[in-house]
Amino acid sequence: MDLHPPVAGFTDVADEYEVGRPGYPPEVVAALGERLALPDAARIADVGAGTGKLTRALFAAGFDVVAIEPLAGLRARLRAVVPGVEALDGTAEALPLGDASVDAVACANAFHWFDAPRAVAEFARVIRPGGVLALIWHDGVEDDDSQPWSRELLAVIQGSRPAHPAYTEDQGRGAVAAHPAFGALDRTEVRSAYATDSRRILAHVASMSWVGGLPPAEREALLGRAAAVLERHAVESVRVPLATTLWTARRT
Repeated sequence: MDLHPPVAGFTDVADEYEVGRPGYPPEVVAALGERLALPDAARIADVGAGTGKLTRALFAAGFDVVAIEPLAGLRARLRAVVPGVEALDGTAEALPLGDASVDAVACANAFHWFDAPRAVAEFARVIRPGGVLALIWHDGVEDDDSQPWSRELLAVIQGSRPAHPAYTEDQGRGAVAAHPAFGALDRTEVRSAYATDSRRILAHVASMSWVGGLPPAEREALLGRAAAVLERHAVESVRVPLATTLWTARRT
């Protein structure tokens, strides 16, 4: 498949991703539902669905969800966690969906991995006129500098992190603005927090694509440095602030 090279780092971290990554709290689901303004049981494609963090929230809210995920390990975990949802093998650039077959496409912490112009053209193809595209990003432990331990952990992460497609000015959103099938992008930010602990924080770090892609010795060394930070600060159960940004555009 035509995937961004660092995506390979997610191949073997399905368990860590599921354990460590935050889900989508009610505040986010409510804001997304308001922005989508879709009828009950609308059909939504969750593209780049991973282990289904957003998929399960949309499904629980009553939407008809089809999850698209190219990596077999993540897709298998999604099917185990959300067995009632259709989960398909596919990429954003070549969706296994018919023309005008969904009311919305949602991309949760995934759009920056796509070839944006090709993906947006596919979204325009599969979203019915009047439907919605939603691009969603979480900030989590890898962005938090609110506590001494989180600042120190952030330094460990940033000290080894390579170039990444997420760290561009618009994360690819210019392709949406440039496509004639979509209206203007609207931005909404939702502030919340999530409960976690040292085990899940380490799993979150381990689930980062570039960490998963490191040679085993380097990966263990980095995770050892992260664990040492948490031990030194006696981090056990904590609440981590979470900023979720929603970008939505209507299909004309």
